[in-house]
Amino acid sequence: MNKRTKKILKITAIVISALLVIYVGLSVYSAKEVMEIPRLPLVDVGQELGVPFQDVSFPTRGDNLTLKGWFAPGERDEVIIILHGGFQNRVDDNVNTLDLVHDLALKGYNVLTYDLRGRGESEGASRALSYIDEDVGGAVDYVQSRGFKTKNIYLLGFCSGAAAACIYASHNDVGKVILDGCFIDVPTMLIRQANSVGVPSFLAASFIPGTYLFTRIIYHYDMVNCIDVVPLIKCPVLFIHEENDEFITLDEVEALFKASTNPASRIWEVPDAEHSQSYKTHPLEYIEKVDYFLTSLIIPS
Repeated sequence: MNKRTKKILKITAIVISALLVIYVGLSVYSAKEVMEIPRLPLVDVGQELGVPFQDVSFPTRGDNLTLKGWFAPGERDEVIIILHGGFQNRVDDNVNTLDLVHDLALKGYNVLTYDLRGRGESEGASRALSYIDEDVGGAVDYVQSRGFKTKNIYLLGFCSGAAAACIYASHNDVGKVILDGCFIDVPTMLIRQANSVGVPSFLAASFIPGTYLFTRIIYHYDMVNCIDVVPLIKCPVLFIHEENDEFITLDEVEALFKASTNPASRIWEVPDAEHSQSYKTHPLEYIEKVDYFLTSLIIPS
């Protein structure tokens, strides 16, 4: 081997090593950005619900952290548990959860809206799509302690809250599930989020394997994709898709809908609305659609 060849090999090895270090470093950084959700403080705006409500707290299932929220009592036997988006808290401005609770309560539903761990006033450190059984399970256990039967407990989730509701319901019994802005799988959502800040799809996709590797190593995250678990949900599911959603396509939501094995499941595409903003854009129609789904469809025995 001559000197020129050795030099080329040496330079090549240095370049490859440098690229590997950069890839690992950016993958670790991406894992941190993906998993660690900063706490968004809760502004005390409960009085703006416009309906009677109670400040409530309850333990997570299994690890006994304290989650806090509001419970708006209604005249019906059913309760709706609202699961906010990932970077939000119970006051989810993207959805306008304050008015949503108000309108659902006026329909007679009992409504529980609360902060997932590490968000708002709830204890713990927030991690993306983690501790789902603990957090959602704690909310379900709480409303059951208030006397609500499993068949009358409904989950209403937005964005990652919708994904959490989907994953929870795939191996836990609830009455019905409403998924507003539910993404088909985690990699697709991460690529779309990267696109929204100007990162090309091919570049974002190239870092998915490294990011996932380090989310497993550092955070012990085990990825679960909604498209894989939707068929396991026994109860009816309402899939809501916004026409102008930059993160989720209609084809993807239709794939989720087709994967559902319950014949009472439904899909609704909302015109002129952005990601998880159907209620914000069409409040009256939204409440009517949700109420019809919850009251008019019979759960198969």
